[in-house]
Amino acid sequence: MMKNVSCAIAAFALLSAASGLAQAQDGVVLDYTKRGFRDAEPAVAAADKTRVASALTSVPSDAVKALGKDLVLLGHAKGKSAKAGDVDFFLLSQKRPVAAEPFPKAAAQVIVVLKGKDVVGTYVIPAERQYARLVGAVDMDGDNASEVLLEGAGYNMGQLIMAVDAVELETNGTTRVAQSIPEVYADSCENPVGKKTRSAKTISLRGGKLVEAIHPEKCG
Repeated sequence: MMKNVSCAIAAFALLSAASGLAQAQDGVVLDYTKRGFRDAEPAVAAADKTRVASALTSVPSDAVKALGKDLVLLGHAKGKSAKAGDVDFFLLSQKRPVAAEPFPKAAAQVIVVLKGKDVVGTYVIPAERQYARLVGAVDMDGDNASEVLLEGAGYNMGQLIMAVDAVELETNGTTRVAQSIPEVYADSCENPVGKKTRSAKTISLRGGKLVEAIHPEKCG
């Protein structure tokens, strides 16, 4: 009898764990229908800025040095590193990108990973990709290493287009785009010619991939 009860409890625990995992995977990761989120400036607390500045003094990375003394932090997210466990991700940039500049000229951006006060990794993004901000981190494939979610934006002829890349951090200090979600927010309401439309997306994690849902919005 006790053995049967123990087996039942173990089975219930496994079912509960599986259920929790499913809920986590089905949850919304990013919600561009929320204007406060999509219009927000890259958020980094003052204490974190101080922590990053202090940690960078001991980093012998040429890519970090190329950003100069006036580098800017374009967002922060908590996540996981396969080797270091719970960590903080920061996006470092030489300057803040401007959406109206289709081909910005700047040093390659760098993702810096901190464990407490120590740098445990630096990862270089190709210079031709200049992201506007870091908007999150999520372990897409369950390998205990978070992919970093980076947002880019472009503005031309009255049309604003925003997209998100899920970036994988490689062991050699480079980065690779694991998945791209185009037009997470698209606004052509000020388009002087053509159709005027606006839409936003919610992005969820499901089955190891980011899944998008489109939500049309009205102009005006």
